Amino acid sequence: MKCEQYKSKYDEFNCFPLTEEIYNSDEYILWQEHIIECPECMEWDLKQRVIKNGHNPSDFPCVHIAYHSTISCDEHDDPWECPDITLVKTENGYGIPIRDGGSSYIGIKYCPWCGIEIDK
Repeated sequence: MKCEQYKSKYDEFNCFPLTEEIYNSDEYILWQEHIIECPECMEWDLKQRVIKNGHNPSDFPCVHIAYHSTISCDEHDDPWECPDITLVKTENGYGIPIRDGGSSYIGIKYCPWCGIEIDK
């Protein structure tokens, strides 16, 4: 699958829940394989998710930081309480939460996914 095909199927294949017909289709399997193999489409996909969450990807150091720090949870109002949130915005930049019942975190200076230096 080419990048243009991947992007053209995005709205159809990136909806939940997927029908069994779509999930088991050869085209969907190729679509999934493409994003695993194509870093450009993976980054494009993350940008789409950040935008869908109501944020501008260019307001962040990189698309990975944007995606991981803007994820919301239906079960937890506070990101510090959600075990699925892996990155939080802090007063000092960004950090990886430590799940000790408080607001402890490990501050990071570089993106864990792409390595870009993170400015405050």
